[in-house]
Amino acid sequence: MLSHLLHKETGRVQDGVGLLSSILLRYAEVGSVHYWLEEHALKFTFMIQQHQEVSALQEILIPALGFYHQLEGQSMRLFDITCRSEENICVITVTRDVDSMTQREVGLIVELIKGKYKNQLIYEELYLPEEEQIFQEEMITNMLSSIHSEAINKNVVALREKGRVLVFKS
Repeated sequence: MLSHLLHKETGRVQDGVGLLSSILLRYAEVGSVHYWLEEHALKFTFMIQQHQEVSALQEILIPALGFYHQLEGQSMRLFDITCRSEENICVITVTRDVDSMTQREVGLIVELIKGKYKNQLIYEELYLPEEEQIFQEEMITNMLSSIHSEAINKNVVALREKGRVLVFKS
C-alpha cells in the first residue's frame, strides 16, 4: 500500500513537471510557468519591453476569457493579472486556477498577449513542427485533466534558459 501511495504522489508531481514543460515547449512566448500549490493555480509570466499598464491588458483578457468560459459553461475561480517593471522590462503574470483551465485557454491567453505586444514581447523563437505542436497540446490537455481533481503536492516552477527548459520542485 505504501509503495502505491508513493507512486501516486510521484506520479502527480511528474504530471506537474510534464505539464509545465509541455507549456514551455509549445508556447515559446511564455517565459516561465509556476504551479502554485496553495491556490491550485498556474502562474504564467511574459516579458515585455518597456513598462506597461496592467489595465491595458485587462481590457483585452477579462472580456475574452469571460466570453470563452461562458461558451464552455464554466466559471473561473481565480483570475489575476499583475505587471512588475524592472528597468526597461515589464514582467506580466497571469494567474489562473487549474480547475477551470484548458489547453485552448492557455493558447488563447498566449495569442492575445502576442497580438497586443507583438513587437515588444521578449522570447526565444523556437521552431516546433506542426505535429510536435499538436502532440504538446494533447499532452497539456491530458496532464491538466489529470491534475484537475487532485492537486500536485509540491510547488513546481519551469523556466526557459538558453533554449533549455529547467524545472524546480519545492
